[in-house]
Amino acid sequence: MKKEVLISAPSHVHIGNIDLNGNLGRKYGTLGFALENPRFVLKLSLSETDYAKNEDIINYITIYKQYLNCNKSFEAEIIEDIPKNVGLGRTTSLILSIGFGITYLCNKKASIDELAKLTNRGNQNSGLGVNAFKYGGFIIDGGVKDNNVAPLIFRGIVPDDLRIIVALPEKPIKKILELKEHEEEILSNLPVMEESFSSYLSRLVLMKIMPSFEEGDFKSFGEGLTEFNSSLGRYWKKYQDSIYCCKEVEEIINELKSLGAYCACQSSWGPTTYGLFDYKKSDKALEVINELVKKLGGGKVWVTKVDNTGAFLKA
Repeated sequence: MKKEVLISAPSHVHIGNIDLNGNLGRKYGTLGFALENPRFVLKLSLSETDYAKNEDIINYITIYKQYLNCNKSFEAEIIEDIPKNVGLGRTTSLILSIGFGITYLCNKKASIDELAKLTNRGNQNSGLGVNAFKYGGFIIDGGVKDNNVAPLIFRGIVPDDLRIIVALPEKPIKKILELKEHEEEILSNLPVMEESFSSYLSRLVLMKIMPSFEEGDFKSFGEGLTEFNSSLGRYWKKYQDSIYCCKEVEEIINELKSLGAYCACQSSWGPTTYGLFDYKKSDKALEVINELVKKLGGGKVWVTKVDNTGAFLKA
């Protein structure tokens, strides 16, 4: 019997939500990419008692054990982590990794969607995290309905010669964390999105973003993503400095564009910012963005491929 497993899950970045109107019976619908780096890597071992340094992890272990009718105990150790609450999907990766590992070690059967729904992941607003965990790639989900996990409606395998440069400026993080403390209140009191605006976003997805990806026209694909992301910024403007969360992100996005990025977007509330590049341009762009972030007060900048496979378990 296997006594420990490693679960490795991708991070992800948001492009935005298609429909915050909801009059067709579904709401949100999310676009985004799964990323190879950073990853959330969890070691889960059979133990005498449940143990983890983080109390939240113990709580999720308890929830999954009860659901799966599992009488074993586990020790959980985070081997690699994703920055928290900055638009990289750390929470969903953590929660599903725990459930995935416990299901395996208890020799039980449960789908990722079951594990997600049990812990309210992917069935409240965005299915991006769950689908990034399951599949990887460029992802579009169909929005939430009847408390079910948002279904995957499009998954693109991103070519190996494309790179994503990610910038995480440090200065705005405190402000973003304060904003996220009120996230549930904000989401529950959002103004209804104009139907015409949701229709525009939907048309942008269906008639530009998806077909451009299928044709390998990444210039057109990226133009669609940038337009989608910035258009949504106007909807969220009340809660941000402007179209983007802060001046730092706006500067980074402008620089990414000038460096030839196919797309330049803010992920979720920010301040994570990213651009999609041909690999031949990525080294120079990485160098320039790194210097810019230093001038803006410091932070992290890295280059990654898109993760086209999703999470995996190693026993």
